[in-house]
Amino acid sequence: MAADLFLKNGYQNTTLSDIAKKAEVSTGTLYRYYPSKGDFLTEIGKNSVEHLRAFADDLPEDMPASEAVLAVLLEDIRGTQGIFFSPEGAEDVTELQANDIRLAYSYEIYASREHLDAELATRGQLVSIYAAIIQRAKEAGTLAGSYDSRVFAQIVVAIFFQELDKGMYRYDYPYELMFKQKLDILFEGREQAPGAAEE
Repeated sequence: MAADLFLKNGYQNTTLSDIAKKAEVSTGTLYRYYPSKGDFLTEIGKNSVEHLRAFADDLPEDMPASEAVLAVLLEDIRGTQGIFFSPEGAEDVTELQANDIRLAYSYEIYASREHLDAELATRGQLVSIYAAIIQRAKEAGTLAGSYDSRVFAQIVVAIFFQELDKGMYRYDYPYELMFKQKLDILFEGREQAPGAAEE
């Protein structure tokens, strides 16, 4: 809800009062839970993680790990674009307003210790989603190697944020291509057919 207002009116032009009105609560009540607009931006990441965890859980169990990781990365990008970019062809949202929310998010995650801690916790949860995919594949024998699944997942999350930064101001950024190039390197020689490790 707040993200919609930020995108429509611009982050700087949206007040807590505007958000309270849209949520149909008093400004005082809203302020008790969200003392600043920046708190809404950090909340976006938390909501995204919950969605991605459910998305990952619904993927077919026999899907190769590299494909599952790519599917989650692309779902994350779709969600991010829905928040930080106006829909293509939307006439009521200017690029300036869309840029405004992107800049605000980049600023707000480092604006306070609480926001940074929330962002780091969110990234840690993202790591756990990818680590679960990697670990499941290792246990199924379709991913070879003695590496730590969480470290592998941390690399995946780093890839996501690197590409997110590079494409932040381009709606047409080739995320799928860029993710696939990096995942091909990461997974090279590691994936194998089920039961191959036992032969």
